Amino acid sequence: MNDLINIIDVPLKDANDDKLNTRKYVEGLAQYLSKSAMPTTVAIQGQWGSGKTSFMNQLRSILCEDRSEGNDRDPLYYGVWINMWEYSIMQTPEQTLIGVIKGMINECTKILERNAPCSNVANELKEKAWSFFKKTCAVVATTAVKAGANTLGLDGEEAAGAIKEAIGEEFNETRPKEFRDAFTKAVKDCLSVQNQRRGFMFFIDDLDRINPENAVQILELLKNMFEVDNCIFVLAIDYDVVVKGLKTKFGNNNGDDDRAFRSFFDKIIQMPFSMPIGAYDTTAFLKDSLNNIGYLSTKRLEKEITLNLPNKEEKQTVLDVVGEMTRLSTGTIPRSIKRLLNTLSLIKIISNISKDDQEEEMDEYDHLMNYGLVCLQIAYPQIYDRITQEPYFPDWDETTARQFRLKPLPKEKLEVLDKLEGFNEPWEQVVYQICQTSNYLMASALNISELLNLIKSLYDEEIFVTKINKMLGMTSVTSVTQSDNLKSQKSGATNITEQKRYDYWVDFQKYAFNKGTDSVNPEFAKNFKERKPSVDQWMDFSIGFRTCHITISQIIKRDELDVELYINDGKSMFPKLLEHRDEIEQKSGLQLDWRELPERKASRIVVVKENAGLNDKSKWKEQFNWLMNVMLTMKKVFTDVLKSIE
Repeated sequence: MNDLINIIDVPLKDANDDKLNTRKYVEGLAQYLSKSAMPTTVAIQGQWGSGKTSFMNQLRSILCEDRSEGNDRDPLYYGVWINMWEYSIMQTPEQTLIGVIKGMINECTKILERNAPCSNVANELKEKAWSFFKKTCAVVATTAVKAGANTLGLDGEEAAGAIKEAIGEEFNETRPKEFRDAFTKAVKDCLSVQNQRRGFMFFIDDLDRINPENAVQILELLKNMFEVDNCIFVLAIDYDVVVKGLKTKFGNNNGDDDRAFRSFFDKIIQMPFSMPIGAYDTTAFLKDSLNNIGYLSTKRLEKEITLNLPNKEEKQTVLDVVGEMTRLSTGTIPRSIKRLLNTLSLIKIISNISKDDQEEEMDEYDHLMNYGLVCLQIAYPQIYDRITQEPYFPDWDETTARQFRLKPLPKEKLEVLDKLEGFNEPWEQVVYQICQTSNYLMASALNISELLNLIKSLYDEEIFVTKINKMLGMTSVTSVTQSDNLKSQKSGATNITEQKRYDYWVDFQKYAFNKGTDSVNPEFAKNFKERKPSVDQWMDFSIGFRTCHITISQIIKRDELDVELYINDGKSMFPKLLEHRDEIEQKSGLQLDWRELPERKASRIVVVKENAGLNDKSKWKEQFNWLMNVMLTMKKVFTDVLKSIE
């Protein structure tokens, strides 16, 4: 049994661990590099978290690792791995450059000493490197001392001269050519002893995580000192990082800059390779991961559900909906998906700890709504934040837009949106207005609309409000933003509607359980236990059976009160109760609405009070009496029947 409940964000070690179906791209680039003329440099391009390090690890596994290390073929290159993050953290740019040179030489000399122990090339390379380091370090030291002295009001030139005299080196020329020649000879001598390998392959990781100007200096260093015969460089860096570094270094003053930047990049990089994130197959990864963290089992992921799409119903598997929600939010970026999965895992744990004994288990629809809200929270926190303010987003309109203080849309823009699927509903146009506050949101506006429509399609209108409030309560603990409009009330309400519900339940509890008020139905307190008021539109009460409980609901939107027998496992219990329908309706005298809900696990038998007057506080006692009487009647009648059939 897998007891792990999180997905760690570590790179893959070899090509056999691939779950995103990138193997053909790795194999393709590996074959290209296996026959490439040298020297050559490849840039692995992709945004943070797109899997560049994993991709490079797989290349190294195929091309550089011995059979004893898990490779199924003879290695073609000696692999040298340099992580730029390790050399740049807490270091000056000059120290970073020196650290990279030292790191590469140390790794190379280890290979030389191991594979050509009788050769003197390793010692010669060390000597040249040390000579180069002395001069380079002296230049760095004198520069630093000079700057520091000037800052203190001293003679910087005199201080720098003292450093030069102490080291006793010639500073006019550092002679990197001598080092380059020694490096070339060392590589060739090593290959002549072990001639089954083509050369050295250098993997330079995390170049895009350091200062762009420093990254450009590293590129120049590699070009001028290490780019020699029998060497291949595989760099994790984006073109945009190079451009930022060049702008800092050379400025951005004329229209030819873009062409000059591209020329620099092309001079350093012979083969740009973009991470194929659009081709990632996340289905297997999601299926395996959701099962491993205990969020949704493989069986439940393969289950077919019904979505209430506009003008039609559509059947899809749970996994299909999960995949679509993921595509519309985090996309296929592995790091973002892992964060999403870890958030779900934490929410599930907290939910299990705080779950009421009478609370039913989440079904597939509940898990999908929770998944969709976390997708919003991770990818579009500004949208999630607005939903926490006004949860029932299908009711958003111009009034909501004013509450959100959004800029009104011009008439001509509204006319265009009215003709576009995805933005022709009033609430969708409010979403569009929110997206206008950010370039990132604007670029993702259609995805956001589709994701919200997908969440909306999970439930009928009457259930949606209840469910989204419950799920927002679960997901709020992992939100990275918090609305300025959120209230820190004892009720926990985040909007006016939630506060109204809370106030209603507080007064109902006081009245029903005779707390200092004029309760007229003491029998009620003998049959039902007091519940904690909440901001939800429903409240559950036990009637002594695990399969059923009574739920009362105040639906402000429709000005309606409901009392229902909620049947947790409707597939087995509902048909049995239905056999006693005439008896139940005759004894209760209630007009019951029998809702089997065949597409869902639960079923409901409901009594409805329309036009209740929920916004009129003077009518609340009348409503409380109605609720209590119906609850008592339903408990008595259904208890008698349940005893006979359970």
